[in-house]
Amino acid sequence: MKRLQVILSDEAWQEVDRVYVDATTDFKTGSINYSDVINEMVLNSKVDLRELRLKHTDIRKSLLNLAKAENIDVDAALKVLNEIRTKSAKKNKSTIQSEELSE
Repeated sequence: MKRLQVILSDEAWQEVDRVYVDATTDFKTGSINYSDVINEMVLNSKVDLRELRLKHTDIRKSLLNLAKAENIDVDAALKVLNEIRTKSAKKNKSTIQSEELSE
């Protein structure tokens, strides 16, 4: 067993809390804690690595890596950068909308 401290986004914590409440409500024959819930969520999830990487790509680093490359397919590089920009724009739009809803 390993102990690891992680930081959850507000949305992630709300989901963990929702699952915890659902799991513990009217459950009288045992006990379930937050660690149990998070372990089940991790073990039963399938992570889209491409999506994860797109969410955390630093465009500046990407451009620096492209500039250093010797044999670069410019069309492929532009396609990837456009995908990143599109994902970034969608992410920013959803963040702005959620902030407006919370006001």
